[in-house]
Amino acid sequence: MNNINNSSDAKISFPPSEKRYIMLTDESGKIKGCFPLKPKNLGKGWIALYQNLAIWIGQQRLTGEQYSVLFILLGKLDFENYLYVSRQEIAKSLHMQPTSVSRAMKKLKELEIIVEGPPIGNVKTYRFNPYIAHKGAERSETISAFEKIFKDRNKTEASSADVLNSELVGDSLVGGN
Repeated sequence: MNNINNSSDAKISFPPSEKRYIMLTDESGKIKGCFPLKPKNLGKGWIALYQNLAIWIGQQRLTGEQYSVLFILLGKLDFENYLYVSRQEIAKSLHMQPTSVSRAMKKLKELEIIVEGPPIGNVKTYRFNPYIAHKGAERSETISAFEKIFKDRNKTEASSADVLNSELVGDSLVGGN
């Protein structure tokens, strides 16, 4: 094993055949910890997904098609949570009918996982709920823009986003409290 001294009593080692983990050992060679390395092939794409809301999504009993569409949308998420993807493009990538994609998108909108934005040409745009996942530099700006969509829709009843924020995320993230 290749050992790298980290301190006087601990060593960091790379297992000889498996380079995806770092093992922390003491002087006697006893393993004190094992830490995964970041895979090199992740590329530059990333999103922040909030764990408690990932659990909430799991509890919504989405269908397989709805989950497939959800993950395509997460994969296509652009900065500040914009989504520019046509239903036909999603349908083609999932080998689904566009009507099935429309039904899945309708469910995601009902749950306020996504909200519809202004169309660009004949393609609808969406914003992904930043309380669930986020991509971009300033999450607070994305949240403000997302909440503006709800105000612009003149909702009179409490949105599921309000319920989510108070029950799962906590009031400290809503309205800057």
